[in-house]
Amino acid sequence: MIGKKISNPRRSASKAERISALAEYVRSPEGADIKEKCVYSGTRGFISDLPDVQALEMIALAEEATRSRDPVQHYVLSWREGEQPAAAQVEDAVTILLHELGLEEHQVIYGLHADSHNQHVHVLVNRVHPETLKCIEINRGFDIEVIHRAVARIEHTQGWQRERNGRYVVLADGQLARSASEQKQSSEPNQQRRDMENRTGEKSVVRVAKENAGDVFRTATSWDELHSRLATGNMRYERTGSGAVIFVGDVAVKASSVDRAASLAKLEKKFGAFQPSNEATQRASLGNAKRVTQQPVVGGLPGWDKYTAERQAHIEERFAARLELRCRHDAERKAMQKRNREARQELFASRDWAGRGIGLNALRSVLAAEQAAERASLIDRQSAERKQLTARLPAFPSLEEWLRQRQMSAVAALWRYRADIPQEIAGDKPAEDASAVPADDIRAFRPRVSGKQVEYIRRDALDDLLFSHRASFVDCGSTIQVYDWRDERSALAALQLAAQKWGSFSLRGSSDYKALCVRLAAEHGLRIKNPELQDAIERERERVACEREYARKSDRQRQFERYAAAVQADRYRITYVRTWPDGGRQPVVMGGRVDGYTVQEVARRARHIDGLRELEYTPISDGCHHVVIRAMTREQARKFLVDGYKPAVLVESGTDSFEAVVNIGEHSGNSTVTKIGRILNERYGNATPADGILSHRAPEISGSSPSDWPGIRLRYAEHHICSRSGELMQELRARSAPVREEDPQIQFLRTVGTAADAYRVHRADLMVRQIRDALDVSSIDAAVAVRLRVTGHSRAEVEHALKSARVGEEVRDWDAYVRRAADFAFGEVGNREAVRLARYRERWLELEGRFSEPVSRPTIPIQK
Repeated sequence: MIGKKISNPRRSASKAERISALAEYVRSPEGADIKEKCVYSGTRGFISDLPDVQALEMIALAEEATRSRDPVQHYVLSWREGEQPAAAQVEDAVTILLHELGLEEHQVIYGLHADSHNQHVHVLVNRVHPETLKCIEINRGFDIEVIHRAVARIEHTQGWQRERNGRYVVLADGQLARSASEQKQSSEPNQQRRDMENRTGEKSVVRVAKENAGDVFRTATSWDELHSRLATGNMRYERTGSGAVIFVGDVAVKASSVDRAASLAKLEKKFGAFQPSNEATQRASLGNAKRVTQQPVVGGLPGWDKYTAERQAHIEERFAARLELRCRHDAERKAMQKRNREARQELFASRDWAGRGIGLNALRSVLAAEQAAERASLIDRQSAERKQLTARLPAFPSLEEWLRQRQMSAVAALWRYRADIPQEIAGDKPAEDASAVPADDIRAFRPRVSGKQVEYIRRDALDDLLFSHRASFVDCGSTIQVYDWRDERSALAALQLAAQKWGSFSLRGSSDYKALCVRLAAEHGLRIKNPELQDAIERERERVACEREYARKSDRQRQFERYAAAVQADRYRITYVRTWPDGGRQPVVMGGRVDGYTVQEVARRARHIDGLRELEYTPISDGCHHVVIRAMTREQARKFLVDGYKPAVLVESGTDSFEAVVNIGEHSGNSTVTKIGRILNERYGNATPADGILSHRAPEISGSSPSDWPGIRLRYAEHHICSRSGELMQELRARSAPVREEDPQIQFLRTVGTAADAYRVHRADLMVRQIRDALDVSSIDAAVAVRLRVTGHSRAEVEHALKSARVGEEVRDWDAYVRRAADFAFGEVGNREAVRLARYRERWLELEGRFSEPVSRPTIPIQK
């Protein structure tokens, strides 16, 4: 998810005009853009329920803020492709945004729009408080920072996939922390310039200046050196008023927007009073001014040169047509004014009007009416001509739209997903001559041989489950291609592999990638051979601080916090195994506290708990019950989920062994809970509860577990009150008789008759395997749709399966939901994912029970 603040495009517009236009667009965008459609809308803080009256209410309240010219703010929250928020999720997202903005009691109008790729919600909020009538300043004017915080909380709460360069992350205790990728963001132009780059494929002048002059301002030692080095890059530095600008070619940009060290104040503090460039340097810079233009964001993109030429020709034609029309309209208005003035003068000079005032007034009125009608006709005709010109020469399409119009969909997809273009590391000498560099983060990756290449994937990433997981970097022999280069761990692991193979190496890629590698090389002592990066590496080595921030909490403590947040028990009984000198083993209740510890008490004893072995937790609450299902196999866990049970916690306690904690919200007697626990364990597990509650293994990544235990992993943790268990409790009460004990053979659904059956087994498999704290249903549906495509189901079958699975759920436009999910699976992203996931086809066919049947589609159908 990304969040944006939309600036006011017409600062001259009145408050009424701005609010009326925005309110109409938020609710009905079809009038402005036929491709967009509002699928859900809502309002808060209004007296009336009528849309027109609500707009008038917002206008009236905004007018009370006489000192604020623009008291309304327009924000946009946009979801990723394949993510489709429900109405309740939209409401929750708006609530979180307003809470972070501090505008919960204010008027707000919002609408969820659906276009070809991403669903997004527009939020129009009035900063004027309805009671105090004061215009609230959001975060001292830094409301973009607030939007980033709100996005992080929405992603964490609703389970959306986090953006790679998200500014904030939510910690286990619910606190916000800045992410490590924030340092990269400082080298990017602002959002408006990045949007223009995304639309045209052309680098903004700010990006050109950052790439070509970033080091100049930090390393120059005098004004003469600064001017001469800038002139070689076809740039010049000039003073304007109390500040300075940098000319990139013939375009001026604010100096501080290029680099903080480029501000006039800092340069004067470094070099002394400003000295303009000498005449020769200025002539050289001015002579090359036209050369610094139109640099592509992605070099070598097919069709970009032609697109740029056509776009420039269109802009010139449109400008010339507008100028000609404006001049003609101005001439017509002046001619009309001259005619009207002459007509009035002629009327007065036609005769002596002394004593004929009544007739003069009547003629004046008639003449004024005729001239007003002529003026109104002229305004209407000129307005129609301007609209005709706009229709004849509309805005030039974006680069992606232009490529698709010319049947270059593959190139358009390459441009849209350009972040996936790999960066490279080239070896400097053979690996056998290189001195070994101790590997660190590279141990978090596992190799996978693919033909002549070796792909490296994170060990904790289940790359076959969700489409977002893929190879982080690939060893191609003489080069290493880094795909997930924005992730610091992936970039460091690739650098460590290069150092182990070659000792020293060179970098090829974007300036952002090189900047990241420079920092990592300085921190970890790696040798980069690029001559142009040596000064930057040396500066980074000087800058690296001695103190490094490590996680204060152990893996076990962090896992317990996730676990407790999902279970939400009042207390937790902790047991462990004590080993005697003679080899004996004895289970012990920690501290003798049979009634358990609160979360706060556990936190205070964290260091002591970290030293214990083979921990087990037993959740205990007074107002509700917790049932533990132990020793479930993977098949039983899938069936448990398919049957509709929603555990709060799912723990992988061993090879093909799972344990689940189910929250039962309704208070009941221990006998009933004991029966429920016995039934669930008999159906899905292999343990019998003694008193309705079972302890289970404490989740931990690694460390103090036994040597034969690979680590107890918390696979799923999200607070749920299992309604299916409540239904089972009601059935037991209705019978008012002992439950007949059964020992049914656990058999997971293996024979799939329809695509709907395949959907259910794949969804259950994903739910068992997923490792995120929360995962939205639309993300699961998108992943399942891709799986069904890989196993040979048609688009119609996938749509039918998705729709049938949603029958009886919340009121929603499920036809549009299903269509968008199918568009994702059978579109450009689905094409790439289908090819990448083809190796899992046989496994998924076996999951569907079709492993013994002949496959009618030997290859994956790639939709064009």
